[in-house]
Amino acid sequence: MKPNINNINDLMDYLDNKVEGVVWDEFYAERRFQAPFITQNTMPDENLVKFLNNEKSIKSTIELGCGEGRNAIYMAQQGISVTAYDISSVAIENAKKIVKDDNINVNFICQDVLKKIVTGEYDFVYDSGMLHHLPPHRRITYIELLQKILKPSGYFGLTCFAWGEDCADEVNDWEYYNHKFNAGVAFKKERLIELFSPYFEVVEIRKYCNGVPNTIQGLQFMWVCLFKDKRTK
Repeated sequence: MKPNINNINDLMDYLDNKVEGVVWDEFYAERRFQAPFITQNTMPDENLVKFLNNEKSIKSTIELGCGEGRNAIYMAQQGISVTAYDISSVAIENAKKIVKDDNINVNFICQDVLKKIVTGEYDFVYDSGMLHHLPPHRRITYIELLQKILKPSGYFGLTCFAWGEDCADEVNDWEYYNHKFNAGVAFKKERLIELFSPYFEVVEIRKYCNGVPNTIQGLQFMWVCLFKDKRTK
């Protein structure tokens, strides 16, 4: 870490070093926590399936925090050009093995999308579980990235922990920096609207539906959100 703070990037790096985070390579290598996206790592999210069944205009997609590739692979199976990022090299290598087995074309990249340059413009940006692991100061960087890579009138899909479901830490942004975390941060619906409505039209915010055939199960504690970019050109 640099000894002095001279610009916004220095400040972001300083705050990064003040918070704890999940060591994702260990998470995916050890597989001790039997989360649905570990135990059902070839199944897509039900909201993603529903969206792509209803919206046929999507030709290009970028996924943020793709894990072992279950959603990216599903999107590629629908004939969509997919670029998928994850910070874990273990997760990316596992995803590439699955792609090799199924002969599916996905551009998997191991990279921290909030600290490295991401290029291109996409019809659809999807995040299934990255946002709720970000510290509050990195949500600023995250929204800036969305605005950069999403085409005007493009869509942004999100799943994240829901406040009140006893699934994650329920703290406000100021409390975050003095709190020891376990599973990420839960959001109230109002907070999601506050974060994203200045830039996106809110299409839907609802709870995840279990029992949908051929999709991942056991995520009823999650919000599923769909937003549309307010820019028209």
